[in-house]
Amino acid sequence: MSTENSPKGNNTSEKNNKNQSPNKENDSDNSDYKNNFYPWIKPNSKCHSLKGMLKLHYEILDFYDFIKLTNNEIKSRNMTFNSINTIIQDNFPNYKCILYGSFITELSLPNSDIDILIIEKEEDKNKLTENIGDKQLMQNLQNIYQILKNKNIFSNLEMINAKVPIITGQFNSTNVHVDISLNKKNGIDVAEIIKKINCIYPEIKPLMLLVKYVLRQRNLNQIYTGGISSFIIFTLLYYYICDTRKQIEYEIKKGKREKILTLGDLLVGFFNFYAFEFQYEKFGISILNGCHLYFRNNDSKNILSVKNFEDESQDMGVNCFNFNKILDVFKLAAERLNYPEKDVVSYLKEFIFPDDTLRERAEMFKKEL
Repeated sequence: MSTENSPKGNNTSEKNNKNQSPNKENDSDNSDYKNNFYPWIKPNSKCHSLKGMLKLHYEILDFYDFIKLTNNEIKSRNMTFNSINTIIQDNFPNYKCILYGSFITELSLPNSDIDILIIEKEEDKNKLTENIGDKQLMQNLQNIYQILKNKNIFSNLEMINAKVPIITGQFNSTNVHVDISLNKKNGIDVAEIIKKINCIYPEIKPLMLLVKYVLRQRNLNQIYTGGISSFIIFTLLYYYICDTRKQIEYEIKKGKREKILTLGDLLVGFFNFYAFEFQYEKFGISILNGCHLYFRNNDSKNILSVKNFEDESQDMGVNCFNFNKILDVFKLAAERLNYPEKDVVSYLKEFIFPDDTLRERAEMFKKEL
């Protein structure tokens, strides 16, 4: 790919600023960067005796083991789903529930919700009733909402009349938050695609949970707050890893490289690529028909452009109005990882700060020892 058609730009001003700290005036966690709190590192972790990218590799694996859902958390989510599915089928015999979203793709963070899709039993996932009228859809969802409300099994149960209407609430017996939608076919398709990609690229999972957590700590992981959704984070990671794998395989084939990249190399490369190198004004990213770039419409004002999985005409980056803040986070992480202190115990603590979730998880794992 020539420089002209490459996703990597020659933005010299950005590159010259690469060695400078990004503006941290609005970064509320700045005072915690020099903390001694890194509970994800296991007492017997290999990263204790290593340095550099290999140390970071094992720290990322430790963080993944620390932050991914435990067996009990998985069990409570399955119990929640089974309870709701039973209620739906008892009261609406023609309906059944299907799980989709980050829980089913094993990319959930602690305290994250589960996504439940309700479809008609006689319809399979490729024949959902997509031409159902808006009024009928809302009436069906309203009926389901009323049944769930009468059961008194949810806290803060409400029906949100958004572009995709949902019922949302917290299931009392498990404290699991639930989002319920009706006849939303694309959610199933996306989950299936992501599960297949995760099998081919297992390095995505630990990196995905880490990047999601970094953004969640700063309230930048939701579209409605101007952040980026899990699907967009996945798309960015998928494209970067695909592109990097191709380059590495080519270099190995030509005898220019011997070692395979570690998770540490990939994490540092990811932050650098999207913070300093990617030409957002020129390219967008899509995972339709394989992960690839496309030339953008020059009239588009949003920084990031990512195609909707179901509808190529929809740009999911339009709502990411806080993407500049996300770039600041990526720049901060890249800076901290590009120039780490010597012999530090933890690299990740430089941009992952103490919060209630990490503290609660640390206590939970202590009790299990």
